[in-house]
Amino acid sequence: MNSITRHNVDTDQCVKNVGSRFDLVLVAAVRVRELKRGHKPLLNNKITNGYTITALSEIEAGLVGREYLKKI
Repeated sequence: MNSITRHNVDTDQCVKNVGSRFDLVLVAAVRVRELKRGHKPLLNNKITNGYTITALSEIEAGLVGREYLKKI
């Protein structure tokens, strides 16, 4: 039996929210760094799926967007 857990993140929706796949990578990277430094997740109180899945879920939900590129 395979123990790998699959997470349902709609990357197409993420791309729609930020503009392009390139921007998605940049935005997600900035948000992951913030989460690793201790920033609180916007969707729930604790990170259970990892920083990357949490960041992508926030982008998919529209809570994190292209404005994060201004932080670079």
